Amino acid sequence: MKSGIFIASILLLVGCASQGQTVPAVTDKDAVIEPVIEQNAAGEASIMTNPALKSYREEYLHATEHKAFAQSESGAWSWKSNRTSIGYAIDNALIGCQRNNRRYEEEYPCKIINIDGVWAKEHSGASD
Repeated sequence: MKSGIFIASILLLVGCASQGQTVPAVTDKDAVIEPVIEQNAAGEASIMTNPALKSYREEYLHATEHKAFAQSESGAWSWKSNRTSIGYAIDNALIGCQRNNRRYEEEYPCKIINIDGVWAKEHSGASD
């Protein structure tokens, strides 16, 4: 019986403690939530969203060459394949990513992370 009274007292105190606390309501449907993702990972770990990773694994990897995968630190992404040159693949992937990233493109620009199955950091490392 004493444990029942003790539990009831605790619940009453917890209930009283939460009274008067207000949680700010978000009333603006268009409120901007800034991305807080910083990209330091390499390889597949650098792909930031599950839909992008799924598309990369299930489609991009099997796509014909002259392909490129672009991504922004905001989480926007796009990839293109079957282009006549690597340059066209890069340009088209960036354009697609930028369309998906309009709100954040100035602060978090789209960048190429993979070209023809080779990670961009590997490309840049080869020229050093």
